[in-house]
Amino acid sequence: MQRSVQRKQRGIALVMVLWVLILLGLVAASFLRETRLSTGIARNASENAKAEALAEAGIQRAMLGLADSDVTAWRLDGTPYQFALGDGTVVVRIQDEGGKVDLNLAPPPLLQGLLQITGVEANAARNLLDAIVDFRDPDSNRLPGGAEDPEYAAAGRDGGAKDAPFDAKEELLQVLGIDRALYDAIAPYVTVHSQRGRIDLTTAPVLLLQAVPNLTPQERERIMADRASGEALTARVNVVTVHVEATTGGGGRFIREAVIKRGRGGQQPFSILDWRQEWARTPALAVAAP
Repeated sequence: MQRSVQRKQRGIALVMVLWVLILLGLVAASFLRETRLSTGIARNASENAKAEALAEAGIQRAMLGLADSDVTAWRLDGTPYQFALGDGTVVVRIQDEGGKVDLNLAPPPLLQGLLQITGVEANAARNLLDAIVDFRDPDSNRLPGGAEDPEYAAAGRDGGAKDAPFDAKEELLQVLGIDRALYDAIAPYVTVHSQRGRIDLTTAPVLLLQAVPNLTPQERERIMADRASGEALTARVNVVTVHVEATTGGGGRFIREAVIKRGRGGQQPFSILDWRQEWARTPALAVAAP
């Protein structure tokens, strides 16, 4: 009887030991998993920090190139340039703001053309054009397809029409009828910094050339041929957007976009008008940097 009790006690003890070992194994596995996750997060953070530093170095490299001479070797139409920097790769695009559609000064046909080439149907484009003009003009007279304060109120938009010029292109999201998807489609082609109604055809994005009224296909082809041959090098520009995408060998990635304005000499050759982080876009074939 006593031996039977001892056997049971030993069996219970063995089961308890096994359970303790299983629990310890689970704790060890959980600790190992957390350690791996923490290490991975730290490594990713480190690589992304390196990529951010490379992207900002790319901005400085572009500014140096723009400051070299009165006529820059960089193409200012958004052409991507790729070069090695540190332990990573940097792709730089420089876009002259004068080659974009100015939201405050562009004539209506150019604005409507932009809306249509980004996928808006002709009648809807005319209505959106009226809404944009109503938003920026100082009066409260509603255009046929536009919107003033009563239309904004009826749509549940308390802000109403601004009745003043756009201060930033992001204000397009406040215009009645423009949603995030449409804004994302047209944002790369609009500006508030060019301060002129016409766009510079030598630096305009390729897609935007299709929105220019009365510009024939033959003229567009000639413009593109001049760019390809290097004959369309542009003199000093006042404001450009510099878009830099940096990647590291360890998988880090960062995109920095800055709008910079050329100074008037002195110790500050450029001033920063906008400085923001961007997110991935469809990559384009890059060429070697000048």
